[in-house]
Amino acid sequence: MAADRTAPLARTVTVARPTVGAPVRSQLRSVALPSLVGNLGFLVVILAIGALYASGGSSARDLLIGDLFVNLVLVLGFQVFIGNTGVLSFGHLGIASVAAYTMALLAVPSDRKTVLIPNAPWGIPEIELSPLAASLIGIGAGIAVAFLLGLVAARTSGLAATMITLAFLAIVRQVAENRKDLTGGAQNLSSVPRIDGWTWPVVGAAIAVGVAVMFRSSKVGRYAVATREDELAAGAMGVEVFRPRLIAFVVSGALVALGGILRVQSLGSIGPSQFSFEFTILILAMLVVGGMRTVTGAIAGTVLITVGKEVTRFLGDGPNFLGFDWPVVDGLPDLFLAGALLAVLLTRPNGLLGEFDLGRWLTRHFVRRPARAATPGSESAPEAGDAATADVPTDPVVSAVAPAGPAPADEALTTAGLGVVFGGFTAVDDVSIRVEPGRIHGLIGPNGAGKTTFVNLLTGLVEPTTGTVRIGDRELTGAPYRRARAGVSRTFQNLRVFPALTVRENIAIADLVAHDHRSHRPGVSVDELLALSDLEHMADRSAATLDYGNQRRLEIARAAALRPDFLLLDEPTSGMSSAESLAMVDHVRRIATAIGSGVLVIDHDLGFITNICEYVTVLDQGAVLAEGTAAEIQRDQRVIDAYLGSQHG
Repeated sequence: MAADRTAPLARTVTVARPTVGAPVRSQLRSVALPSLVGNLGFLVVILAIGALYASGGSSARDLLIGDLFVNLVLVLGFQVFIGNTGVLSFGHLGIASVAAYTMALLAVPSDRKTVLIPNAPWGIPEIELSPLAASLIGIGAGIAVAFLLGLVAARTSGLAATMITLAFLAIVRQVAENRKDLTGGAQNLSSVPRIDGWTWPVVGAAIAVGVAVMFRSSKVGRYAVATREDELAAGAMGVEVFRPRLIAFVVSGALVALGGILRVQSLGSIGPSQFSFEFTILILAMLVVGGMRTVTGAIAGTVLITVGKEVTRFLGDGPNFLGFDWPVVDGLPDLFLAGALLAVLLTRPNGLLGEFDLGRWLTRHFVRRPARAATPGSESAPEAGDAATADVPTDPVVSAVAPAGPAPADEALTTAGLGVVFGGFTAVDDVSIRVEPGRIHGLIGPNGAGKTTFVNLLTGLVEPTTGTVRIGDRELTGAPYRRARAGVSRTFQNLRVFPALTVRENIAIADLVAHDHRSHRPGVSVDELLALSDLEHMADRSAATLDYGNQRRLEIARAAALRPDFLLLDEPTSGMSSAESLAMVDHVRRIATAIGSGVLVIDHDLGFITNICEYVTVLDQGAVLAEGTAAEIQRDQRVIDAYLGSQHG
């Protein structure tokens, strides 16, 4: 007799009050505060060393230290976008140029503008604002330009985004050189109110450090980093690519606008050459050499390149130094810059500091995480009356987590006539299946049967030619991130963890999305998912350092953190031994029980499918070949011919 498709997924486990995860604010404080303290402390050390260096020399040393802090503002502006999104931009100095020219046109005294740019439009020669007011308006202009440029650049990635920003930089340069009535052309526009000393550059650098740290620690910043690590995986976790990148572009635009204004006010004049492509390369070199992914790396790179260029400038002038007459070498600072970039890119592609950040280091060594709540059965477990107990499994971690109740039966995941055609080839043909909530459903078939394509249709990676996908009466349409937020999360046949993030951060990304878009469903906290996946002792390791099996468990835990109605696992035992596949059976059951979601498992391993699934659908050549219980599928002659025959024939 066929098994009931609505039979329970697993026996009831000990029920404790569901945990929906740590509040986002407390998570952000625990990450941002140590990083802010550490990086501001680093800035104070640099300031102290700079003051000591400047005290023993000429005013040229003061200018050098001032330039260092101004350049740091620009580097951190670049870091907010490039470091967090992975998209290379050449256009940020174009934004800085727009902001600086806006400030200069408003702040230069009227009597000087009537001489320098008497034909400037919009009554500019008669306008004269205070430096502060003009600077704020300039920053506002930079933000507006960053928003408009970001609307285009943030929708693309890779070479396309880079070329868009490079074109913008070229356009700004041409306008600055050729609109002589407005900018003064190639001749610098002088009489810009100057700032004396380092006060404002240091304040600007401190502001930039604070903004960069807070953005990286914020929810939007973490979403941006997820898109940097893997756009497909981020979308599958409910993270939209465009919005975090646009916000990152605007925030970075505000910082480079501030840096551009400080640069011009330090010099007392403005011209097109101050924001040239060559200067862009210098700022990017500072970012790349130190490490673009962290604020600490950006600070370190700025200091190293500034010091290196000054030392090589000194040596290139042919001094008598250390008892030796050095030869005159023209362009030695440029040779140093090129050599430093080449050496770092060849030996340390992620920069000298790589992923190192003072905040993370301080957190790891000096901040103690709060202990997890006691689990039932432990010495500090609640009294028996505090939890309803039924059949208790042997695993104490499972006992500690309340199984979330499955969705109502009418909230099944269904497809109706789903199909897709690629250039005349039918990859999926009129597939209609029903996955019950709270149950594990298997999807098998020989290689090339269309299993992964079918999952891609469910999750929005591939648009269907025909048919619909629904959860209950809700039709799922649109991009992968919309479907993930609607209740479908997935893993991938080829692993797609976020390699540079820690194990905890990988899971926390999905947990953040769940707080925003899946709060109506009970969930399991990040710490409990780590425990369920036996990853607690690896929580602070980067995902790239885990072995294959642990990365598989991490990917499943991350998908479960989204609190989905349905969890789609694409070949979770791919590349595993028989023993590892058996362990994965238990792991999938534990996760599914804890989050109360339906599960669709796609796999080629018939033993794994029959061990874990209550109901199985077989695909062959893109169409449904058979459906039934595991026992029925094993006896079906069509399956034996199409699938088992291909394995044992």
